[in-house]
Amino acid sequence: MKAIILAAGQGTRMRSNLQKVLHPILGKPVVQYVVEAAFSAGIEDVTVVIGSDGDDISTELGRVYPQIHFAIQEKPLGTGHAVQAGIGRINDDDDVLILYGDMPLVTGEFICELKQMYTANNSDSVVVAAHQPQFSDFGRVYADANGFFQEIIEYKDMKPDSPVVEWINTGIYTFRGGALKHGLAKMGNNNSQREYYLTDVPKIIRDNGGDVRVLHSRADLTMFTGINTQAQLAEAVGHMRVRINDKHMSNGVRMIDPATVYIDDTVEIDAGVIIYPGVILEGICKIATGAVMGANTHLQNTVVGERAHIRQSVLVDAVVGASTEIGPFAYLRPGACVGEKCKIGCFVEVKNSNIANDSKVSHLAYVGDADVGQKVNIGCGVITVNYDGKNKHRTIIEDHAFVGSNANLVAPVKLGEGSFVAAGSTITKDLPSCALGIARARQEEKLNWVKS
Repeated sequence: MKAIILAAGQGTRMRSNLQKVLHPILGKPVVQYVVEAAFSAGIEDVTVVIGSDGDDISTELGRVYPQIHFAIQEKPLGTGHAVQAGIGRINDDDDVLILYGDMPLVTGEFICELKQMYTANNSDSVVVAAHQPQFSDFGRVYADANGFFQEIIEYKDMKPDSPVVEWINTGIYTFRGGALKHGLAKMGNNNSQREYYLTDVPKIIRDNGGDVRVLHSRADLTMFTGINTQAQLAEAVGHMRVRINDKHMSNGVRMIDPATVYIDDTVEIDAGVIIYPGVILEGICKIATGAVMGANTHLQNTVVGERAHIRQSVLVDAVVGASTEIGPFAYLRPGACVGEKCKIGCFVEVKNSNIANDSKVSHLAYVGDADVGQKVNIGCGVITVNYDGKNKHRTIIEDHAFVGSNANLVAPVKLGEGSFVAAGSTITKDLPSCALGIARARQEEKLNWVKS
């Protein structure tokens, strides 16, 4: 089976400069979820139909899935016209699945169910209808008592005397390639929008003697949620969040309050991880077993080792080793690599630095562009002064060094193994191993100065 995904919609109701199907839902653009659903159902040949302004779509999808094919609908003349633009790779004996690029909640499991019905009945087409008792602005699908398709009437074309049915058109279809081409060639635009509707094609096939059936799906309507507004996008995010969180919990992840946890679909979490309320995990994160994500922690593209504990902190493009504690209120910026059994405490910022095993930066410090050895203690208020106004410079702190509180390490500078920096010092020269560095003004007392 081959798939055609329609993604050329203008999306004007989104009120956004971003293409509708490129709006993100938990780590992926809307249309990528649709592509992945097709792939997961065993469909390897996928064509995405984009508009003349769809270069961003082809660039984004092509970066992730270079095997995808693209076709261009030059003018927005309706869904049938869009499929016409995408049938270049379709042969008469091909089986074809039609999906919409703005329906990210359709699953591979559902597509497999549709394929099974289509194949079992040797149909020329199957129309997917969803159960919707309440009247809405969806087109209605009409079928006979045996499930054979009769027609689809679009909402805008319904008349007061149109029969009332509880089955709405989802926009998902399967077709035999030759039947699809015949139906597309015969469709017209005699409707209120003066557009070429794909919904006309199943009726054309039926009227030509083809076997057209209806799959009456009682799947939750959220499966068929299309996105045309920012409100619908937010609704889809909510549904996808539940789906992703349920997947992780079924794999052994404990969430204290899953309703408050947002995890991108690109995140990997091992069994045995505990996630507290308010956690956000974005991008390519990997969380190892036994790790704890404390309340209101936010990670992007970060790797967390086994049994590490992150408390109310922000980590971006960082690596945290096993059994390390981060936070509360720490900020690990890109390039921060913290080893095992370390402590990065409250109001500590680490950027583009390597901190080796068993070292501590317990509170109120900035470590930037530095290489810190093992079992180093960096005291409160310490700053690696890495920027001279034009260039960044590195600080090297070797194993077992001790940096006292409120010290400034003016890079480039090196503290030797086992060296000791006295509190309040500003170090501008390399410090030899096991040496004590003191760089501060001598204290003076002026008696009775306050009274004078």
